[in-house]
Amino acid sequence: MPMLLYTYLITEMLAPFFASLAILATVLFMGQMVPFLETIFDLRIGLADFVRLCAYLIPNLLLFAIPMASMMAVIISFTRLTADNEILALKAGGIGLCKMTGPVGAFALATALLTALVSTHLIPTGTVATKQLLFQLAKEKIDRGLQERRFSEGIRDVVLYIDHIDRDTGHWQGVYLADLRDKETPVTIFAKTGNLKADLPNMRLTLNLEEGTLHRSTGEATQTIRFGGYAINLPLQAPRIVAGEAANQIGQKGLSQAELRREAARLGPETPTGRGYLMEFHRRLALPLSCFLLTLLGLPLAIRSRPGHRPLGLPLGLTAFVLYYLLFTAGQSLADSGALPVVPAMWAANSMFALLTLVLLRSAARETTGQWLEWLLDGAMALGDKLRQAAKGRPSP
Repeated sequence: MPMLLYTYLITEMLAPFFASLAILATVLFMGQMVPFLETIFDLRIGLADFVRLCAYLIPNLLLFAIPMASMMAVIISFTRLTADNEILALKAGGIGLCKMTGPVGAFALATALLTALVSTHLIPTGTVATKQLLFQLAKEKIDRGLQERRFSEGIRDVVLYIDHIDRDTGHWQGVYLADLRDKETPVTIFAKTGNLKADLPNMRLTLNLEEGTLHRSTGEATQTIRFGGYAINLPLQAPRIVAGEAANQIGQKGLSQAELRREAARLGPETPTGRGYLMEFHRRLALPLSCFLLTLLGLPLAIRSRPGHRPLGLPLGLTAFVLYYLLFTAGQSLADSGALPVVPAMWAANSMFALLTLVLLRSAARETTGQWLEWLLDGAMALGDKLRQAAKGRPSP
């Protein structure tokens, strides 16, 4: 009987979970793509590269979509079971809430582990792959913009003129370069040959010149240097900033857990930069636990139905979800400012919701409701009745 019950309850939760996940991921994806639109049009990204970019961005969406979809799946499925009196039938058959918590806990653990995989592995990998893809596309844009015997300004503050370009090997013949990055000391370079290389792992674009001369002037003084080989690290015209982050730097989101911990220890948790690495480390662990807690919290919220009233599980669940992230964001702000140590600040929201979940599960198992929760439910239902009456244009009694 327990295995049959577990299978039935988990099956009931899977359908709303996948439906909610698809809807939430789509909505979040539309918002996630907005910061990238300018870059997509600027780099003229093709269909294949656009699909790759979307695949790299999906883990960032799942980090928030999975916990919310998991919680909504529990609330929707158990609200339906309560409305159809199946929960009442199970209780009459001697199956209490404790036995029903088993499959919900297994489902919560599975979604929490999936969230942990996304948070600790898929997001860093996707972040690095996204920036390397955009970096490679920016380099290809520069290559397309380089034309023989034409001045090119595809590189920021650098003007290039090339006599001949071998498209097969990428080598140049007869190179003129004006480096205007230092406005007070501009540099002019003439080289016999050259080429442009992209170092994807280090996100660096390097111009290699051979057999040439470098001319630099400062005031009335001039300087000429002959060289056999000369390398210049060049900035990209686009994209320098993508979605609020530097495109040529991996950043905290691209580091693994071990790298975050190592950087935090090297810089020191008391420094602002070291504190940022430590916050990111704990953030990736705290959010999967929140998925587990919010999913369990959905069970007592879903089965608290009242005769003659609409079920409040879903609105209460959404309120709890928003409240958790408000508390988590407040904890991040306190940790970032140094007002609280990183560990208690980052785990405060989880601690409070763990206590709330235990209290509600205990009261639901005993089929009792605390006075404070009674007031909350009465207030919520009264507010809901007033809003519905206002929407219908009828005065409240």
